[in-house]
Amino acid sequence: MATFDEARSSMESDSLETGGANPPATDSAAASAFSAKEKSFLRQLDAFFDAHGLKPFSKRTALAYIQQMATEDAENFERVSLWLIRQLNGTRRLPEGFSDWQLGCPGLVPRLRSKSFWDTSELGSWVKDLEGSFEAIRGELLALRGLNAFRPYRAPSSSNKALTAVDGVGSTSTDSGEWNVYYLFLHNMPFEENQSRCPLTCAAISSVSAQYHHAFFSALAPGTHITKHHGPTNKKLRCHLPLVVPEGKCRLRVGDDVRELVEGECIVFDDSYEHEAWNDDPASSRLVLILDVWHPDLRPKEVKFLDFLQQAALKAEKQMVEARDAESMERGIYDNFFSVIEAAKALPGSDEKVF
Repeated sequence: MATFDEARSSMESDSLETGGANPPATDSAAASAFSAKEKSFLRQLDAFFDAHGLKPFSKRTALAYIQQMATEDAENFERVSLWLIRQLNGTRRLPEGFSDWQLGCPGLVPRLRSKSFWDTSELGSWVKDLEGSFEAIRGELLALRGLNAFRPYRAPSSSNKALTAVDGVGSTSTDSGEWNVYYLFLHNMPFEENQSRCPLTCAAISSVSAQYHHAFFSALAPGTHITKHHGPTNKKLRCHLPLVVPEGKCRLRVGDDVRELVEGECIVFDDSYEHEAWNDDPASSRLVLILDVWHPDLRPKEVKFLDFLQQAALKAEKQMVEARDAESMERGIYDNFFSVIEAAKALPGSDEKVF
């Protein structure tokens, strides 16, 4: 089992932000100073960095940052330290204090508060500020009518093979109705045209200091059911700002708690819990702004490291998709979000399914 103590000796400290002048060496001479357990730890860590798309220099920088935090500022890095050890050891059991409803989530960070729905008063002023922008955001959303600018929601094909899209582009996540989206921020992908139509909405999102750079308008057509699923991690929370909601007809279940959506009132939940959503109205759509934020228990240095890994992984996925030849794309390989979202952009939009 990997532990940080096994890899502390013979490592130099450095800064994740700058990379420093001399990241720790990983050549054979340096490796010879490590014990067998330390070498095993470093092999596991190297494979983990490979999986996140880190290049050699970035690997050394990340290793130095881990060492610095583990030895000099362990209290401010403890949750990420425990998460990293779980990843290296392939641990799948629930961390202490977590809910059984989180069992299907692959990326649980230990020692973060775990609850299905959050009291928005615990989350700072950004929730009230977002609610205060309700009319402006709703106005920009409704101004999109007539543009056919929404696109069908699609996830990678591997996400739910039972719900493979009829047109072959990824999976749908619904077993009735239609789910369409209008992306504003997602995985560092370019949505400049979408953003240009909604400047006030983008400004409201950008003013949230804890924002996760993942936000979009979500439209559930009449009679739509998003099937039960888990988000990929508990390191973020999800906020819904209901913009157009048929009264008493739109439900959200998170764990064993079911809530009704109310226009203008934010609802914040942990989407690492099993959850599903319904628009039971037979005639009207449910339109909400979805915004993800970093979990409030994460300390800035933990967010910094997790974001570093996430950006590296996203960059690697994007490069993989861009490197594919035309034949691969024609065969419809939709195995990550970049490939499926790019393909979904070309699907026809229909305001009839949105407004």
